[in-house]
Amino acid sequence: MSFAGRSSSMKEQPHICPLCGRAYDEPPALSRADNQTDICPRCGMMEALAAMPRRETPQERTRRAVYATGNRWAIENFEATHH
Repeated sequence: MSFAGRSSSMKEQPHICPLCGRAYDEPPALSRADNQTDICPRCGMMEALAAMPRRETPQERTRRAVYATGNRWAIENFEATHH
């Protein structure tokens, strides 16, 4: 029976998430890895966030620009100040 069709009086055993091993009793999320596995809502949110495209950070843009110059001193200086 689906989560939506259950009555509130039914005592349901918590499910165990195959990714994190935590017990959960909320409606499951569908894993983006195989589109078949039910996972806990928390892991579902983490998979969704990981799948979102992200923008390049200012540090990554600067690193790309510094390495593009090929200037060894600039590269060494960047690495020394950003690690």
